[in-house]
Order: sequence, then structure tokens, then C-alpha cells
Amino acid sequence: MTSASNAAFPATRWSLVAGARAAADPKRKRAALEELCGLYWRPIYGFLRRRGLSVSEAQDAAQGFFLSLLEEDLFAKAQAETGRMRSFLLGALQRWQRGEWRKAQAEKRGGGNELFSLDVMAEEDGFEAAGADDDTPERHFEKGCALALLEAAMQRLAKEQKAAGKGETFETLRPLLAPLGGEATITQEEAAKRLRLTPEALRVTLHRLRKRFAEVLRETVADTLTDPTEQAIQEEMDALRAAF
Repeated sequence: MTSASNAAFPATRWSLVAGARAAADPKRKRAALEELCGLYWRPIYGFLRRRGLSVSEAQDAAQGFFLSLLEEDLFAKAQAETGRMRSFLLGALQRWQRGEWRKAQAEKRGGGNELFSLDVMAEEDGFEAAGADDDTPERHFEKGCALALLEAAMQRLAKEQKAAGKGETFETLRPLLAPLGGEATITQEEAAKRLRLTPEALRVTLHRLRKRFAEVLRETVADTLTDPTEQAIQEEMDALRAAF
């Protein structure tokens, strides 16, 4: 079994979700929820947009869903058997959307209960609503979760590299690790020149960084599983690749 790690988004770990829902301290529960929202709001908002909701409707719905996680304690209904954080969230979102969110939004919005800025969703709406024409909302959600995990792993690696005094090297090579937006914005030759490295030294450095990124990504994926066995982790890694 893979040991637990100190992930950049610890609330994605089922053990901490379980602790949060059992916490007597409301501040602890809210802090865990805010960490969770920070990682998963993009796929949730994207799912709602792909379901045909307008920008404002999706903003209201995403806010309402996250608030319901806190106020209605939906974590208490989460079962460990679900196994995967993304599966629990999608199921909870679908059940909640079939419920009473529409009549609740007018009261929720503007009431000082926002967990994150609605403007952020509006600014990134073009990205979140994008996708292949035949993508289902569920398929789009899977892609969003995959992107969220990749970004979480990237942020964690960035923090690690900066702490090791390698922040400049990491930021220069970051586009070459996982150019999710298409082509990398810098070539290896340009990176070597900027870092004043020989082509061979650049290849070695990049190889090591890619290897470490793969390790951090596996650890980040493991944090979203109740039972992070090697088989379970590999299945999630395969699902992540398939999402693209």
C-alpha cells in the first residue's frame, strides 16, 4: 500500500474528509470544505455549464452546492465504499441538482456566504465550458477532475522545488512537464539558453523533474482514494489518461 502524503490539497483525502464531518469545531469543517472547493470547483462549474446552465445560473448552482456540503453536512452521507472523491462529488452534485437548489439560490447569493469569488468563474468560463461537441456533462466533469489533479500536483511540485532553491529552474521548465493547453510555450533549446545549461544538462534536469512530477501526481491521486493500493492508484492514473 502506498503511504499517505502531505498533499497540497489535504482535504481531498478521505481520512480528513471523515475527520471534518465528525469535527465538533465548525471552523475545522469549513476549512476542510474550502480546501475541497479550491480543488474541485472548476470541474463542478464546468459540469453545470455543460448541463445547459447559463453563466449566472452555473455560478449560483456551484455556490449553492458547496454551501450545501457545509450547511447540510453532505459529508456525513459519504460512504467510504464510494472509494473515489470524484465519484462521490459527482453523485452528490447530481442528487443535489435534482433537489431544491433553484429556490435556494436567490437566498444564498449575496448573503455573505460565498466560498470563492463568482467573478473567478466568469473569467474562466470560456475554458470551463469548452470541450468536444459530443462530450457529455459527466465526461466533461471527468476531464475537469483530471485537470484539477494535474494542477494540484504541479502546485505541490512548485512548492517543493522552491523550498529546495530550484524555483527559477522549475518555473522555466514547467511548460515542458505537462503542456495541457497544447504545444509547450518554450523549447528545450530556449530553456537551456535561459538557464545557461548545456543541452545534455538540460535533458538530464528535465528528465529528473518529469520523474518527480510523475511521483507527486501518483501521491496526489492516492490522496483521493479511501484505499490507495497500487492497483487502485493505477486504475485512477489510467482514468486520468483516458479523460484526455
